[in-house]
Amino acid sequence: MVLDVEVDGHGALHFVLANLGDAPAHALRVAFSRSLRDLAGQRINDNPLFGGLEFLPQGRRVPLLVDTLAGYLRRRQPLRFEVRLAWQDDAGRVHKRRLTHDLAAWTQLRQAL
Repeated sequence: MVLDVEVDGHGALHFVLANLGDAPAHALRVAFSRSLRDLAGQRINDNPLFGGLEFLPQGRRVPLLVDTLAGYLRRRQPLRFEVRLAWQDDAGRVHKRRLTHDLAAWTQLRQAL
């Protein structure tokens, strides 16, 4: 399981929840170290996708539109944050992963988009 960051050719910023494993994930929880808001001003941290997803099959990617990268930067949202993921496998074993994202690396794309 990962939470990735993607900026598409139109400059749209997405957070992508992806099951890269070869088995389904159950009771998936995603926690952000900082409060993040989307283009509507809603807290991304509170999105049901991150707090209540009970099943995500292997190979599935779920993109969440956050904003345009330029809009995200204009609204002075955090560039650096940590994501903690926890989920269970089919046998009920708990797995955890911690990722750090720094969106400053993506800001160079603004000129290209």
